[in-house]
Amino acid sequence: MFQNLKNIFEKVKQENNSEVEIIEEEIHAVLSLLIEACKVDGIVSDNEIEKITSLLINKFHLEPSKAKNAVNFVLEKANEKVEIFSDIKVILDTMDHEERIKVVEMLWRVVLADGNIDDYESNLMRKISSLLHVSNFETAEAKKRAMN
Repeated sequence: MFQNLKNIFEKVKQENNSEVEIIEEEIHAVLSLLIEACKVDGIVSDNEIEKITSLLINKFHLEPSKAKNAVNFVLEKANEKVEIFSDIKVILDTMDHEERIKVVEMLWRVVLADGNIDDYESNLMRKISSLLHVSNFETAEAKKRAMN
């Protein structure tokens, strides 16, 4: 009986370890926020997924296959996630202010990928920017850069 429980825990531990090996913790945290921005309006478009994959490749220098695998993994797990504060904490602990502004710009790029900003997306952007200690002015500037 106890051996069976031990085997189950070992299997879960191995699965969790393989998740961590996919990407670094701070990249995973940013990716989780990008996926949240992608799905907050209820529609996950191919343009948004392509934008997220492109951002991972260009900003974090991930190999294309690794970026696609990471996006697919986090997208699958997104429905189980109930909060974003753990991701915010990782970003606050590992990134300086300028890097956090770049995260906000990346989020704007995802939100703008479908050409429409709805109320849910706008609200999420205000919330995340505030939690990342990025000012309204810096957020507006990041949005302008993302639009270009």
